[in-house]
Amino acid sequence: MIYKTITYHILTVFFLLQCTSVVNGDEKQKAERGTVEFFEKIYNIKISGVKPIEEYSDPDQFFTSIARQVGIPKLAFKAVEEKYGWKASEDVFLNAVVKGSPVDDDWGIMIFKFDKKSIERMQKDKAAGKPISKDKMGMEMKFVVIDYDGKITFPEEKKKEKVQNSDEN
Repeated sequence: MIYKTITYHILTVFFLLQCTSVVNGDEKQKAERGTVEFFEKIYNIKISGVKPIEEYSDPDQFFTSIARQVGIPKLAFKAVEEKYGWKASEDVFLNAVVKGSPVDDDWGIMIFKFDKKSIERMQKDKAAGKPISKDKMGMEMKFVVIDYDGKITFPEEKKKEKVQNSDEN
């Protein structure tokens, strides 16, 4: 009987020690997330000139600085070029807005495509006091998600697939 009690206590202490180390390990990983060092480890690259996230008035400034150095906007531009044929040119201007997170394992990138001629017309209309309609803006957007492993997805396509599948049922 005493052996059972001792064994029970030993197993209980061992279990509690294991739980404590798991919790401490998770806290340590969370502490590393959202730091320059975290992204340096993931992308195996030295990141320079980026301050700690707390020093930015907007966390997106931190994540945008990181994303630029690890090449996230370039991957997003390449993805929309391959998928939709979007490419910067004399007539087309592309812009990327990056969203990051200290808890998610991916980047959200909104790619904007502007028709330069439409922008010029819009500026002339605005200067002449004419109302600006959204139809004349010549702007399109696509949302790209790139996870930390480099997998690229287009969330709006998943939404379309879900709607089509629910319509078929």
